[in-house]
Amino acid sequence: MKRLWIYLIFWLCCAVTITAPVNASDPLESLKKFSDFQKIDLKRLMGGEIISQRGPLMNFPNGISSQICFFVPIAPEEMFKRLKTWDPTRCTSLKVYASSALNSPCELKEFKKIHFDPRDRPIKWLLEKSLATTPGKPELNLSRSEALALSGCVRSDPSPDSVSSCWAKLLFSRATAFQLKGPDGILPYETGEESLSPAAQIRIMLQEQVKIAREFAPILHKSGILNDGAGVSSLQPSFGWSFFEANRHATFNPGAAYQLAVADHYPLLDIDYYASNTYYTSATLYEIWPIRDGKKTGSLVWRGDFLAAPMLRYTKGIERIAYGVIMIQETKKLISCFLDEIRTKP
Repeated sequence: MKRLWIYLIFWLCCAVTITAPVNASDPLESLKKFSDFQKIDLKRLMGGEIISQRGPLMNFPNGISSQICFFVPIAPEEMFKRLKTWDPTRCTSLKVYASSALNSPCELKEFKKIHFDPRDRPIKWLLEKSLATTPGKPELNLSRSEALALSGCVRSDPSPDSVSSCWAKLLFSRATAFQLKGPDGILPYETGEESLSPAAQIRIMLQEQVKIAREFAPILHKSGILNDGAGVSSLQPSFGWSFFEANRHATFNPGAAYQLAVADHYPLLDIDYYASNTYYTSATLYEIWPIRDGKKTGSLVWRGDFLAAPMLRYTKGIERIAYGVIMIQETKKLISCFLDEIRTKP
């Protein structure tokens, strides 16, 4: 599972009668209370338009964010089902090498799809970084104990197949710890003198945007993200992992996705609690409202993405804004891939 993506499908004509569900709050008014979208033409969204907005520049030096709003002409419950069965590896433009759901508790064999092909340049890069890792100089996002285990594992057999097995063990250990302890089980990245907590990075980014944190307080607290990692989540998330290309580097990112029904809308939270390299962590929030189109119910979706990455620390102004634009472009690429599959398999 790369992330819990929610997408748009273009089926509706322009002449549509739009009403909110009976006894429901006004979705557009609800959006205005916490998002950066103050004026939304719902008919244009239902016609296929996806609107986007860069998030405000953060005080947090590693973080950027973006917001997207779109319409899906299927009910929220149906969307959840489609998302669970969607395989992003079928869309070649996404450059996803492998993606898989995980059981709870997970098993080592569930990471058997990992395969290091040195003929692929991004994978070759990760292979070389793995072989160069030492306990005193980790080349990737690792704790000291992980750096020690990985360096010992790859030294015993540096073949691509063996390195694949070494990573399978590392990811299995990360996934097991998260399933048992939630955010409190996320090991920090320890590079030289610095120690970075992925959970803390997510928490800081969300707390900077007060209105969003307030809107999603129920799911953020129940997931343990805004409880300072205290205790296991009271929600049962879906688990998964992906192996994909990010910024020309092959990257692993096991994650967890939470969903919650609150009155007439549905908040979702999807986090990457580990990233092997390129970035530190990410979180995606969704707010989904059912919208009635005649006799058919669709969904109005707001999505907020939060990304923490090391290179952002050294960017300011226009350069940092450019990274936000790239984030939006990549998100829309994912949307297009999902739409294509929906059209071919309605």
